[in-house]
Amino acid sequence: MFKDIRGYLDILDKQGFLDHVTEEVNISSISSRLAAQEKKGHAVIFENIAGYEGKVYNNIFGKRQFLASVFECPVEKVVDVFGQRLEQRITPVMVEDGPVHEVIMKKGEFDIRKFPFIQHSAKDAGRYITSGVVIAKEPETGVRNISFNRMQLKGPDKTGLRMSPTQDLEAYYRKAVAMGKPLEIAVVIGSHPMCLLAAACGPPRDVDELEIAGALRGEAMELVKCITIDMEVPAYAEIVLEGKLMPGEKEIEGPFGDFMEFYIEPMENHVFHIDCVTTRRDPMVQVISAGSTDDVTLLGSPREAQIKNALTAINIDVKAINIMLCRNYLTCAISVRKQIDLEAKNALMAAFASFKFLKNCIIVDHDVDVFDPSDVFWALSTRLRTEKGLMVVPNAAGFGRDKYGIHTTKLGIDATVPLDAWDEFTRITPLPAE
Repeated sequence: MFKDIRGYLDILDKQGFLDHVTEEVNISSISSRLAAQEKKGHAVIFENIAGYEGKVYNNIFGKRQFLASVFECPVEKVVDVFGQRLEQRITPVMVEDGPVHEVIMKKGEFDIRKFPFIQHSAKDAGRYITSGVVIAKEPETGVRNISFNRMQLKGPDKTGLRMSPTQDLEAYYRKAVAMGKPLEIAVVIGSHPMCLLAAACGPPRDVDELEIAGALRGEAMELVKCITIDMEVPAYAEIVLEGKLMPGEKEIEGPFGDFMEFYIEPMENHVFHIDCVTTRRDPMVQVISAGSTDDVTLLGSPREAQIKNALTAINIDVKAINIMLCRNYLTCAISVRKQIDLEAKNALMAAFASFKFLKNCIIVDHDVDVFDPSDVFWALSTRLRTEKGLMVVPNAAGFGRDKYGIHTTKLGIDATVPLDAWDEFTRITPLPAE
């Protein structure tokens, strides 16, 4: 497989899925241009940004077809290949040096605000790092974790950093605080696409997601040692920010437009102090807009594989799964070929158990296209037996940032036909041409 994001972009370019914007653009105009780019479905590179050095790229997960190209499989098999590799592990290998160390800048020699990070939404508090993969080590065991955390630019060597209370990173930070020391972290920008997907997987806490990245890639990730902290980072990344989260330090951060297309109110969040920046020559900055197809495909693809693996483990015959039905990963549609009449309920329970953020799940028959919302709603209209087909699960863990209790009840829907009634529910088809 390709070594880095540049190789991935070359693949998209050769297939006609990468647009190059060569004319000069203002950084404030990029956000609206990304929205138009999303509708087109192509990845994009902005090559000339007024007042900034370096390029900006976006929408590298804009279509499922992109992952099919990476995995060298049909689009409908992406979830299967992903699921198979998700269960494997390939240990990273250390290398002496790598392109990410072509330029090294210590504190006082850099200003992260000179990189073309953008403001994504009209009411955001400012410019944000949205594509940074945060690498940290468990303070006692040294197990690495990689995650996504939004970071508001606050100075030449300082950002805000949002952690979810249930994230491994937050658990690592609490342990470091209890030990009376800061938590060292490295923020990788412009990493290998498989590192991004691995960061979205959410495996058990003792699993190093860089091993998953290697499995997804099909070969070990090459890592280099950081310059100022005890951390290892991908050797072929574009930019790495090395620094610390200090015990007990928080500042107001936000508002920020999140993946549900609402603004998160200002809140106290952690502060990231940067001691060193390393880059490639002419580094590229990745930006991801929350709630975009790029964002939802990145975060949803691992969950689709995870859910399908859980259903397959209990012998559910899954035809297709789509967790991106509603422009987020809170609602999922799954088509199955039923073997016994009541197994749709088992499928619903397994899906909810395998991904706690999942709020709504719809099970349909194998003849329904889960990638076509109108077909899913057709099944709801014509096949749902409401008195039997609804499963409401109250007081369950869901999406964590939920002060109004919107996500603590799960809704499962069985919109499948009775197993012995297919003669009455066979869909009409056109008369064959002579």
